[in-house]
Amino acid sequence: MKTIIILLFVSFTLTAQQVNPSLTGVNTTLSDSFAVLGENVKDLFIDPEIEGRLIATTGSDEPKIKISTNNGNSWTPAILNIDFSQYVKTYYISFNSYNLNSGFIGGGVDLLISNDRGESWDSTKTFPEWYYPISYVVHHPLDSNTVFVSNSVPWLYETLLYKSNDGGNTWVVSDSSYYREMVFHPTNPNIIYGIKEYWFIRKSTNGGETWETINNNLVYSDNNVRVLEIDNNNPNILYCGLWYDYDHPENWRLAITTNGGESWERIDSTLLEIDPEGSVYDILLDPNKEGRFYVSYTGGLYLTEDNGKHYQKIYSGEAGRIWSDNKTPATIYFNSDKGLLRTVDTFVVGIKNDKPVIPLNFVLYQNYPNPFNPTTTIKYSIATSSPLAKGRTEEGFVTLKVYDVLGREVATLVNEKQSPGSYSVMFNASGIPSGIYFYKLTAGKFSQTKKMLLLK
Repeated sequence: MKTIIILLFVSFTLTAQQVNPSLTGVNTTLSDSFAVLGENVKDLFIDPEIEGRLIATTGSDEPKIKISTNNGNSWTPAILNIDFSQYVKTYYISFNSYNLNSGFIGGGVDLLISNDRGESWDSTKTFPEWYYPISYVVHHPLDSNTVFVSNSVPWLYETLLYKSNDGGNTWVVSDSSYYREMVFHPTNPNIIYGIKEYWFIRKSTNGGETWETINNNLVYSDNNVRVLEIDNNNPNILYCGLWYDYDHPENWRLAITTNGGESWERIDSTLLEIDPEGSVYDILLDPNKEGRFYVSYTGGLYLTEDNGKHYQKIYSGEAGRIWSDNKTPATIYFNSDKGLLRTVDTFVVGIKNDKPVIPLNFVLYQNYPNPFNPTTTIKYSIATSSPLAKGRTEEGFVTLKVYDVLGREVATLVNEKQSPGSYSVMFNASGIPSGIYFYKLTAGKFSQTKKMLLLK
């Protein structure tokens, strides 16, 4: 029995605040309009060969798969040949890049399949009901026969990452837990990255046969790691987005690796200035310019063109998942508090030429990561010059030293005259044993000490 779900969607224009681009800052909206295309979607497929064709899933309790042939201005329902007595939901969608007629959707209790480019969908009855809910599915972009499927409720059912080497006819276990997202090396089919359980960043160098965790020095916690993106022009570069954890405010929100996951560096300082308790929901990289990407962060959609040093707010309001086509300039779609929005990627980051900010107080910050092995970063702020410390004849002289628990000096990190401002120093503890250490900042009569833990 064929069941057709009829959906009505309204398209209109949302007008945003107009600003002078030369005076834009991180909390202003640059774009003047967005097309609103209907309700938020769980996933969106942008057909790379047919102009204006989109397929969207909603993830709602009532299974919905909708199709547009005019860039989302209007929608028609796909044909669903499924058993509605089952608890079917529609989550992630993926098509075979070598044969766009063939696609899968994670359908809750079922894996749905299409052989007509998404016009109609059928049950596969591939997995037993205890595998519910099947949510994530992705085709390997470099291997037409390889598909991965995962489910996502570990506290209720057994969770596994499955791999098919024959286009979805048979399946084997690839890893013993669910995966939230997977990204693929653009030229080497054996290298795959994934987010496991919102917690671990994993890497496979043999096409998904085995996996290793590559969180390394990333500062994170359970249920914190949310999005992973790879730079297709430089595949050693990956970006990781994380959610705010009230119990662990020291966790990072945005990080980068430039060596394929061997080590990570945080690049979220500007985001934390915008909102110190914000979360990264999604990242969209510009395929034509390294260091240029969009971030859906708490309170808006932001654009950076210098790897996060400066941001321009593109949209004020809630922002979620982001997608784009392969045009130049690209058409961008993203979830928001107004529904699914569409805009064109013609934005630039307006940087305000402010004078350097002089700190009002002397501050010694907690090192990060902490615990660490073997490197950690120590930040501090020097305010306007203070009265000289005893024994000093030179104004603005600063020392930063590391001591062990017996008070013995281990390292001198700073011992020089410094102007008022904010500073960052890396401490490499590769030559000392594990244990508790103290670092002390002295600047004029200001002195402060903090504790850190080295674990090897």
